[in-house]
Amino acid sequence: MKGVVLSLFLFAAAVSATVLWDGRFNNYTTAADFDKWSWSNQVGQYQTYIYGNLHGETASSWLTLGSQFKNPATTGEKQGVKVKINAQSTWNGGPMLRTELLPQTTNSLTGHLFFHVSLQIPTVNPPDPAYEHQIVFWEGHFADIKYGQLSGQNGVADTLQVITGGKSIWSVQPVKGTWYNFILETGSPGGLWVSTGSDALTKVYTGSLNGNGGTDWHVGALRLPINGAPQQITETDLYYSGVYVEDAGPTTQP
Repeated sequence: MKGVVLSLFLFAAAVSATVLWDGRFNNYTTAADFDKWSWSNQVGQYQTYIYGNLHGETASSWLTLGSQFKNPATTGEKQGVKVKINAQSTWNGGPMLRTELLPQTTNSLTGHLFFHVSLQIPTVNPPDPAYEHQIVFWEGHFADIKYGQLSGQNGVADTLQVITGGKSIWSVQPVKGTWYNFILETGSPGGLWVSTGSDALTKVYTGSLNGNGGTDWHVGALRLPINGAPQQITETDLYYSGVYVEDAGPTTQP
């Protein structure tokens, strides 16, 4: 009987959650829809201004939509996005290679919230582990998901990890082609939830992520140079789906 009551309680908690911002790609028909956003025309679910733009490229030059780019376990989403970087991905001439999406919303996305994202390091054009890749992060870098050799550090390069307060709170040698699901819980008590594939997310860390959320949340690829040297790259891809923010729960199914 107690188990039934607990299940009903958890179900009610999930039902009562409100999605404050929905970054799932159901409202995008083609990648060209990303090009419609501008500072004077803030439409769609995403701000799309960080990408290689030195040769007249648009956001859709670096983004591809498709059902093959989403976690198959995410039944509420028709497609995911492939994010690409290559040697031309310098944003405004900087040394980093970047293609990133940020929430387009009037909600502040601050407080005790649950930031969901699923990502895959694919078998085709995976990122080079010799370079640090910041692949989900807030501008203030209080909580980052990173892949590769951290800049200026030693260690196992082929590592996917979550870092907060300068410390790794979860890490794994990722299996290419596997979906990794995350919930970044901001505010108090805060924490990190993780699973793979279709498995329900479980809390693997309880504690502050050293920040209160916010809309300056980057989803995509940022690759740092090594000692300022020119970056050696052909093409790197990352896949994302199941991106949204809710205010309760959290929903633990990918």
